[in-house]
Amino acid sequence: MYKYKIYIAISKANADKEKLSDQFIILLESLCSTGQIMGGIESPYISENEIICYQTTLEKTSLDAKYNDEWVNKGLKELEEACNSKLIIEFAGQHVPFYKDVCSCAHHDSYVLFTTYSNESSPINCGTCGRPVPIYKIQELADSDRYEMESWEGDYISCDNLNMGCAVGEKWAINQLSNPTSQLSQLGRRVCNQITEKTKVSTYYYLLNYRTISLAKDKLRKCPCCNGEWLLNEKWLRFYDFKCDNCLLVSTLSEKS
Repeated sequence: MYKYKIYIAISKANADKEKLSDQFIILLESLCSTGQIMGGIESPYISENEIICYQTTLEKTSLDAKYNDEWVNKGLKELEEACNSKLIIEFAGQHVPFYKDVCSCAHHDSYVLFTTYSNESSPINCGTCGRPVPIYKIQELADSDRYEMESWEGDYISCDNLNMGCAVGEKWAINQLSNPTSQLSQLGRRVCNQITEKTKVSTYYYLLNYRTISLAKDKLRKCPCCNGEWLLNEKWLRFYDFKCDNCLLVSTLSEKS
């Protein structure tokens, strides 16, 4: 992952800097939606006559214009016209901590929709190599598909934060994260279905497994949707212990087994 300085000079006299800052943020929001910037929007600031922010990307090429969608291009055009100058993107350095490399597979056997409260990378992982796949490289997805994925990701992270906080709403959050019929899982599985339909690549949904049972009993569990066998002989992608190809669900052995 990498850090970039994104900035633009305000060259119009008597310009409304507050309004221009809002337009700048709208552009950043669009870049978040396409997956061109990761980890949310870092607050921009104004220094003399420049609006500046530092953002994280998955690749050095993430902000290339070829990955822009219509909303990014629209926001960029309106901002540059309002400022009477061009947006400048400068490489600042490598992001710390260092995350695993981005997927470079020419072909994807499958995808997995997976994130956590601490994830700053893509919520889509490659089923071939296990590495994150930049959203902007899945060109079959429409703006509405990316918006729904972004909504699910935000809701998932909120639930995982409650789970990790262990104070307010923990049991409710664990149910949302682990129950395949919860509101969160229904939204996530709908996103998976959209990706599968658009790309023709099977997309699995991850279910949290966090329960106090023995390892032997945990291994006997069936798929929670079809009641079929889903325990694997060896971990898939060095992480998943359960995989149902019928329901497109994956999970792991419980940390509390």
